[in-house]
Amino acid sequence: MTARILVVDDVSPFARMLESGLATEYYEVKAISVGCDALAIAHDWQPDVILLDIMMPGMDGYEICRMLKAGRSTAHIPVILITGLQNSPDRWRGLSSGADDFMSKPIEYGILLARLRGIIRFKRLMDQWRARDETAAALGFRVERPDDTSIADARVLLIDHLASRAARISAVLASEGMVVVPSGADRDADDSADDDGFDLIVISLSLLDGDPLRLVARLRASAATQDTPVLLLAEPDERDTLISALDLGATDCLMLPLDENELLLRASNHIRRKRHHDRLRVDVGSALHMAVIDPLTQLYNRRYVHSYLDRLCADPLGGTFAMLMLDVDRFKAINDRFGHTVGDNVLQGVADTLRTHLRQSDLLARFGGEEFIVIITALDDPGVAIAVAEKLRGAIEAMTVAPGVMVTASIGVTIAQAPVVAAELIDLADAALYDAKRNGRNQVMLHGPGYGPSLHRKERPA
Repeated sequence: MTARILVVDDVSPFARMLESGLATEYYEVKAISVGCDALAIAHDWQPDVILLDIMMPGMDGYEICRMLKAGRSTAHIPVILITGLQNSPDRWRGLSSGADDFMSKPIEYGILLARLRGIIRFKRLMDQWRARDETAAALGFRVERPDDTSIADARVLLIDHLASRAARISAVLASEGMVVVPSGADRDADDSADDDGFDLIVISLSLLDGDPLRLVARLRASAATQDTPVLLLAEPDERDTLISALDLGATDCLMLPLDENELLLRASNHIRRKRHHDRLRVDVGSALHMAVIDPLTQLYNRRYVHSYLDRLCADPLGGTFAMLMLDVDRFKAINDRFGHTVGDNVLQGVADTLRTHLRQSDLLARFGGEEFIVIITALDDPGVAIAVAEKLRGAIEAMTVAPGVMVTASIGVTIAQAPVVAAELIDLADAALYDAKRNGRNQVMLHGPGYGPSLHRKERPA
């Protein structure tokens, strides 16, 4: 995959080497040598990844990374810190500053490319979530930042055959309130991951009882675990296996020997992100539900009807379909005489009655007020639409809502074949409904291309 990469390094030969090598891999690369310029360039250019040297004059990489992560327009851009420093405290400090990864010189070029591919995949996913984040915020939901998300009681699946190391990892993670579930064999681990909801999966590449690559592939193929972060534990001599695992979709890697602070920091970051995404998925799902569902009747609303109808009418393979526009007769009089609670019961009763007498494939919606819409697709015989409309009219007339409350409905029907203009179809159904009202109510009228206005049934006025 192609992507924009910003290289920030004051050592020109190293920067040129990275720029040349990454360009060979078809990345779009921009290299700069002044660290403070990275802030403005990242804001304007919006790279997909920033490779940032730590040891630079003036402002060092730690401070630049913190400022990037604090900026509204740059916080989402992944940062890989690159340095000649080898000490564990330096790695921990780098990750604490907000960096997504930390690599030491000399760079393992194959691992760098694998990490870039994984980080770019993750960043593309994050971009989608950022768009949903904005949607949720626009709809009035409070959207937490990942840093505000708790890791308490997070469930971690640990897959490591080495009992002493597994015990040490469990103790480190448990010290921050995580619940660690150990597993030794990859088949057992695969079953456990599918059966239980985990916030993180930690896998040792030195498995004795199975193939770690096959396990990573299965985890990424499963709907239950495809979004669960996978943190790899790798020995220095497992370079090729590590690259393959990252390419298969593993999220991150931790090189052994184990650094407890780094393990805890990486695990916490991944768990916070996952929980943030899970919460956002629920919030956005609720927001979208609220945006297209009428709260009183639990039917689709007018907004959804227009969206659905636009797609149906524009589809050259949409075939013949019918639209029924239904209006409860003299609904205002019901409200005035019996009160709005009874009026709401009438609308809910009409919705339930319509739902009972329609197929699941038929679209049923509250179009507004006391008006409902039914769309019947795959219509071979226009007479079916009239028969359905008459059945609905009769079912509503037979409703019992409250003593003394008589409910009837007028229905306008139009039949069309896609492609057709949606607005014209609505106008035809509305005209048919108006004629049904004008001709005495509690009846079905048909308008449509090739069908003149025709009264199907006239009952006594309601």
